[in-house]
Amino acid sequence: MAEAKNRGPVRLDVPFPASVSGMEQESARPTADLGNCLVTGGAGFLGRHIAFELARRGHPVRVFDRQPLETSHEGIEFVQGDITCFEDVRKACEGIDTVFHTAAVLCFVSLPTRAEREESTAVNVTGVENAVRAAREAGVARLIHTSTNNVTLDRPVIDGDESLPYAARARDLYTETKIRGEQIALAANGEGGLLTCAIRPGGIWGPGEKVLFPRVVDECASGRYIATIGDGSAMSDNTFIDNLVDGEIEAARHLLPESPLGGQAYFITDGVPINYFDLFRPIIEGLGFRHPRLRLPAGLMEGVAMAWEFLHRRIGFPRPMLLPLEVRKITLSHYNRIDKARRDFGWVPVVGMDEAQARCLEYCRTLLANRESVDRPHWGWWVAILGGMTLTGVLALSPAAHAAWSEAVTVWTPRWLLGTIFVWAVLVHVHKGMVAVRLAERAGLHATSTAWGWQTFALGFASLRLLRRRAEANGD
Repeated sequence: MAEAKNRGPVRLDVPFPASVSGMEQESARPTADLGNCLVTGGAGFLGRHIAFELARRGHPVRVFDRQPLETSHEGIEFVQGDITCFEDVRKACEGIDTVFHTAAVLCFVSLPTRAEREESTAVNVTGVENAVRAAREAGVARLIHTSTNNVTLDRPVIDGDESLPYAARARDLYTETKIRGEQIALAANGEGGLLTCAIRPGGIWGPGEKVLFPRVVDECASGRYIATIGDGSAMSDNTFIDNLVDGEIEAARHLLPESPLGGQAYFITDGVPINYFDLFRPIIEGLGFRHPRLRLPAGLMEGVAMAWEFLHRRIGFPRPMLLPLEVRKITLSHYNRIDKARRDFGWVPVVGMDEAQARCLEYCRTLLANRESVDRPHWGWWVAILGGMTLTGVLALSPAAHAAWSEAVTVWTPRWLLGTIFVWAVLVHVHKGMVAVRLAERAGLHATSTAWGWQTFALGFASLRLLRRRAEANGD
């Protein structure tokens, strides 16, 4: 086990097909006509890609989501509705043959609020129940449920497979609710003629992703990417978006009454376990940034993440840069074989690692060129405010400095008064910094919310007034 953990990236001895689409792959296995397809959560990153690929292959597609599609596409019908409302889901399933259930709430917190727990449970658990029941009542033939490899994430996993038990101790809301959702989907197999299976991707990545890549680009461009976490030996699974889309569709095509897929879960990954920071290193260096040499201890950073999340939840401390789950995903080896998918429906990744990274590099170059910026106050504000804060702090904390000040300037500034002013000013700046983070988030400035918070912590009102102007311009 120790040898497997410390070895380099594992590359399964499987050739990558030349085509990005799996439609042309020949298979001796019988396949189904998917007919009319429904994609729940179809306006999201994964759902949108599945819907567009199905339409490209000639299938009539209905997209179901609370949010509208950003772009229209020939052959795609959009139906607005809520996955937590059974009646909405029932109507969406009318006349459908195949359902791809991708709707989910990605809430990775360990200390959820009551509202967060209710929303995640409503979407990730009740939403699956609604999809299964509506599909069964509408006479849908098959349902592909999108799960996650997190469902076994409570221990190191080296070359694991689908026989692993569910995580006995889910330490975040996403893992907890996704386990329950997958169990519901798989237990429904065969009920009322409905066939079901579950797909477990690793970390989903690819061009167009709007959470991870904007964050990476912003951290590099702002100079905050100065260290990695862990010793570099932790390996994990990732799933390029084209590989996941192809895996989902191929699983649906092979989900027949006589096939082995019914009621089964499948890991669908790139087949190349790799350290998190090594995955993004070619992209970061391709953007012209330096990959940091400094390494932070994994245990220390998970402890910091836990403490930071606690302070954020209890006293409104700024949002953590990393959640405990994110630290675990980075520093805990957790990867699985894809042999079962290859055996049961002949699936292998259709896009190799080098090509995937090259395509993401082009996307990140566009993000960098269009990167949100933080409005900077005039340099005079930096000198005046930081200089004044520094001077006040030095005079309040240093008896020698205060004595020299009293002798050379004025005796009307006793140390107790300066100390009171300094502590009050620091507390006000901390409060304004937290206000800035929340205001930036509400205004949709997600990529720069942390930068706005730190600048406002340093400069107070001089920064906050610029942020309020930006928020007003964004309609907040």
